[in-house]
Amino acid sequence: MNFFDGIQYTLANDVNLFNIINMQICQVPTWYCMVIKEDGWLAQFPCSGGVLLISIIRRRNFWVMLSLDVLLLGLAYMGAYWLRFDGGLDREVLHAFWVTLGPLIICMISSFLFFDLYRGMWRYTSVRDLANVIKGSLVGTVLFVAYLAMFHHFSGISRAVVVADGVFTVVAIGGLRLGIRLYFHRDPEFLEEISFWKRKRSGNGDQVRALILGTGPSAERLLREVMTQADPDYKVVGLVDTVGTTRGMKIHGMPILGSIEDLPEVIPLYRADEVLIALSGKRACDIKTAIEKCTGSGIRFKVIPSITDRINGAVTDKIRDIQLEDLLEREPVELDMSDVSKDLEAKIVMVTGAGGSIGSELARQILTYNPSRLILLDNAETPLFNIDMELKKEARGTEVIASIGDTRSTKGLERIFKAYRPEIVYHAAAYKHVPMMELNPIDAVNNNILGTYKLASVSLRYHVRKFVLISTDKAVRPTSVMGATKRVSEMIVQSMNGNGTGFVVVRFGNVIGSNGSVVPLFESQIASGGPVTVTHPEVTRYFMTIPEAVMLVLKAGAMGKGGELFLLDMGEPVKIVDLARNMIRLAGLVPDKDIKIEFIGLRPGEKLYEELLIDGEGIVDTAHGKIKVYNNADGIDEEVLFEAVERFRLLVESSGDNETAINILKRLVPSYHIEEIGFVSIPGTLGASSLTESDAAHGEKKF
Repeated sequence: MNFFDGIQYTLANDVNLFNIINMQICQVPTWYCMVIKEDGWLAQFPCSGGVLLISIIRRRNFWVMLSLDVLLLGLAYMGAYWLRFDGGLDREVLHAFWVTLGPLIICMISSFLFFDLYRGMWRYTSVRDLANVIKGSLVGTVLFVAYLAMFHHFSGISRAVVVADGVFTVVAIGGLRLGIRLYFHRDPEFLEEISFWKRKRSGNGDQVRALILGTGPSAERLLREVMTQADPDYKVVGLVDTVGTTRGMKIHGMPILGSIEDLPEVIPLYRADEVLIALSGKRACDIKTAIEKCTGSGIRFKVIPSITDRINGAVTDKIRDIQLEDLLEREPVELDMSDVSKDLEAKIVMVTGAGGSIGSELARQILTYNPSRLILLDNAETPLFNIDMELKKEARGTEVIASIGDTRSTKGLERIFKAYRPEIVYHAAAYKHVPMMELNPIDAVNNNILGTYKLASVSLRYHVRKFVLISTDKAVRPTSVMGATKRVSEMIVQSMNGNGTGFVVVRFGNVIGSNGSVVPLFESQIASGGPVTVTHPEVTRYFMTIPEAVMLVLKAGAMGKGGELFLLDMGEPVKIVDLARNMIRLAGLVPDKDIKIEFIGLRPGEKLYEELLIDGEGIVDTAHGKIKVYNNADGIDEEVLFEAVERFRLLVESSGDNETAINILKRLVPSYHIEEIGFVSIPGTLGASSLTESDAAHGEKKF
């Protein structure tokens, strides 16, 4: 299709090019798809400017915009004459005005088109748009001067008129756009005061009186949106800064009433119902301080999500309750995920334990990278059904397959691998509840060790390209059956690395909100009126959010070539008792007053402290600061390891003796000691888990 064919198609079929760009019209010639760029301009063909111009002038509001500009250009030109001749416009002056008015308008409009003054929406006029008005007026004036010099030699034309017209044009054209912007972002109360009659406002009568915590861009945008809504849910009574240095100043006419320290006095004085937290960046410390200052006041706290979370809607539509993640003092993780996209796109990917917290989030994030097939494996029917239904709604070209199966069944795994041929396997299926596994050691061995061994073996036979094991910080110097079995599973996959399959281990700590974690337990206890039970006043854990953990897992998986044990930086440790107090405050209650906290003692297998990374030989930094790698496969005696795996298999199939299973675990993992509670020193520098120096030095003990 050539240029003229494109013009004919556009006119004959009433095609609006901007609709094509917005994906509203799908059945268009390939010619269009070849020339449309991301920002809406056309390229590659000399005719592109013509097609774009046609698309612009076919918009109904273009003619309204053009008519207003033509009118203002005429008025500005007349004003320039009026100013130059002090209102004395004789016949000769008027003749010069009318003769040159048309060329002036042509020069100006041509310049305006060149500088895109008719592509923007005037209600969103920005400083950049006003700069384009100035540039367009300047270039238009230069074109007009060239016209006067060439065709009139400035005979009878005052140069002062041309200069004054340029100034008036900028004021008129820019003022129109700025006025429309101000109208659509007006303060209703101000307009009501200056109007000749009182308008009846359409309030719903149930507006929430709100304070905004923050004075940055997020707070300004929130305030502006609330003030411009016809029927807002909120009535903002003021703003509060984090430090108080801006006290007494105003944003859009709304006063800054003080700092976080002033909240206890400001809230009752202004009868605020809610505090809307609109802080730019991660400000967990400020959020916690605000909540602590207002404990017992009954005030509700809401938070404005990040720009990426609210990209598809208004700010006020995305206001949500504060979540525990908002109180974690962790910097937001920013990753270049291009290598992850390359690793997963158009691949066949399997996720085991897909119905669980980590497995389901893995499946969600993997789906965004458009694998050709996503296999969800789990032995729990209901959660597998739920994640299957969720992902099939979101799938765009990816075949989502839910497969009921068990990693402990070699025949079942063979059937699934033969049918679907996965290229990448993320192994998240495991028993993870520490106290429960203390009571059922043989089951932990069967699922965590033998299940991993069978899955890895089948992956080798079916030439899986990459196998990623999700592990835990409890595998470091374990004091529990669960931790010891996860350590052995790490040893298994690292020992099997090679033969065309890259085996990678990713280890991290606790994730907030996972099934069976302390957070749902505390929520349930708070809802029932308490008490909240904490094992020990000094017990600490590392926490990260599930999406953040999974994102780092995918990044580490893409980085891994085979044999690596990746360690995720978990940030600073959190005291569990502080976590409990924060959750009580989030519920609007007072710790130790409304809700009691009881200490019940450490449970079997639990540590007081989780391990930190102890720098030693084999620990290597990666390109990403939150991921380190420990190459420790040389410390594993494969003959002893697989002999133990065979003994575990025979044990499971026969008597299932728990004591024998624990004894084998102790020999395989020398740092595993049941009697140790975990009162250990923490000399490391990074909040992540690794093998201890003892493990690194001695390897794995033989029988």
